[in-house]
Amino acid sequence: MIKKKKPTKVFSQEVIDTQHVFTEDDQVYIKNKATNNKKRQEAYSPIKFKWVSISEVQDCLVLE
Repeated sequence: MIKKKKPTKVFSQEVIDTQHVFTEDDQVYIKNKATNNKKRQEAYSPIKFKWVSISEVQDCLVLE
């Protein structure tokens, strides 16, 4: 009888660091990390962020 080798499962040990964001009136806000979880009110700060079209990104790419 031929035994089939089981596929090896690989689990990443890297943690993805994420932050809560939201947009309002074309402004992007990011949740302050220092916000206390026990408080119901969360603090957000505006950040500089500009949406760029795919065509603008493609124009900036350097093709070799």
